[in-house]
Amino acid sequence: MRDGKFPHKVMGTALFEVGQILGARGNVASKSLQSGGVVFVHIERCSTDSVDVGRCLLQLRGLKLHNTQTLGRTSSPFYELYRKVERPTGATWISVYRSNTVRSDLNPLWTSASLDLEATCNGDLHRALKLIVWDHRRTGKHKVMGECETTMRGLLEAKVEPGEPNEFGLELMKHDKVTGQVQVVEATLSGMVPQDSGSQDGSLTSREKRRPSNTKKERSSRPEFIDYLSGGCQISLAVAIDFTASNGDPRKPGTPHYFHPPESKEWNDYEKAIFAVGSILAKYDSDQQFPVWGFGAKYNDVVRHCFQCGLEVEVDGVQGIMDAYRGVFRTPLTMSYPTKFTEVIQTAAAYARHEQEMAQEEGKQSYTILLILTAGNLENAEETKRQLIEASDDPLSVVIVGIGDADFGPMEFLDEHDPNTEEGRDITKFVRFSDYKSFNALTEAVLDEIPEQLVQYFTDRKIMPGLLEDYDADKIEVAPADDDERTFTFLG
Repeated sequence: MRDGKFPHKVMGTALFEVGQILGARGNVASKSLQSGGVVFVHIERCSTDSVDVGRCLLQLRGLKLHNTQTLGRTSSPFYELYRKVERPTGATWISVYRSNTVRSDLNPLWTSASLDLEATCNGDLHRALKLIVWDHRRTGKHKVMGECETTMRGLLEAKVEPGEPNEFGLELMKHDKVTGQVQVVEATLSGMVPQDSGSQDGSLTSREKRRPSNTKKERSSRPEFIDYLSGGCQISLAVAIDFTASNGDPRKPGTPHYFHPPESKEWNDYEKAIFAVGSILAKYDSDQQFPVWGFGAKYNDVVRHCFQCGLEVEVDGVQGIMDAYRGVFRTPLTMSYPTKFTEVIQTAAAYARHEQEMAQEEGKQSYTILLILTAGNLENAEETKRQLIEASDDPLSVVIVGIGDADFGPMEFLDEHDPNTEEGRDITKFVRFSDYKSFNALTEAVLDEIPEQLVQYFTDRKIMPGLLEDYDADKIEVAPADDDERTFTFLG
């Protein structure tokens, strides 16, 4: 932190994706910084239906703070706000705001702060906050001058009104002794504030304690996607790749399986889809171990509608998927007909059941996502539809990604599900890869239905989420630092 004429200095940057954090134990991920050190990131569900729940304009001043300096020098106070986060092993405090530093002043008036209520208290005016006043030290080893616990409601109600004694404030404590006070000069809510916020104009001026409003909207008792992930539900990704003759001759440029010369650094359509879609879904898989299957290839004159790609039953990460895919073309395969998904779906359903049974033995849950990459020309759409309905009884979702410009009408038929006329739950999502030229748009399309499909599976069976898993910071795998220059071109 730099003050006054000294500008802030960037200590390092780290790029995280939400899926990566949600897939980590305790919703906590970490990464090294190029300049040294490690940053930890924790994700938490919003407590309100709207992300923009409003802001609080807050200004504080210190009163008669105890000096922690010696030799005739005077402390230079700043304050920090922390919000309370409950974990299985106990509560912890996370810093959400740090004020400016007022030099050599035991009655400092700090600059007004515009606090986002979502970031400060998760939209909950009654959530515990801790306020610590520090004496700024150039070494970075700032010294505590005093602290107190309150809530956003408490700060709003502690605002000093005209005519009230200037001495009134929140008492700061250190070693069980009062070490000064903090006075709330300004505290005003604005924007889309929670209904339990007091007066109609979004501000609270009364010092009287108020009970929570009876009109406060209650959260639905139905669990949500993040509740299951936070409770230890393991997301498993399985991949199936189309090796049928409908892809054309892989030796000819322009066909989906054609491998460009290494010096061109260009990928074929399947490599692009594996990297793009695989990266989206793999973020939620905590162990990064994926089974990869192929279908539609002929070995020893026998058409195989589900076979293992690569030497390992499960491969490591998206790069492992890519290597297993490429390795198939180093085997004596013949691309054949017809295009059939049924055996792949059956295999994935059995895999999903096994993973769920193993998870249940540990008191957890497991859910599998089957990613099918295909050039289309499905010949048994009705049979495949029946197989998907049967598989809807298993903890499974199926994402079908269309490669190339074939007729994907049968795939769109598989994606259609009318709960009023069809049995089972909707578990299928079809995405035509060439329709998406933006990584964000592709991500939204791929993930659009999976959260609801997962929640429906477990709630239909009255399987509730587990408790939030705790984590040991010493055991969290620290990802390597991001490159200084990061470039990404969407490969759609």
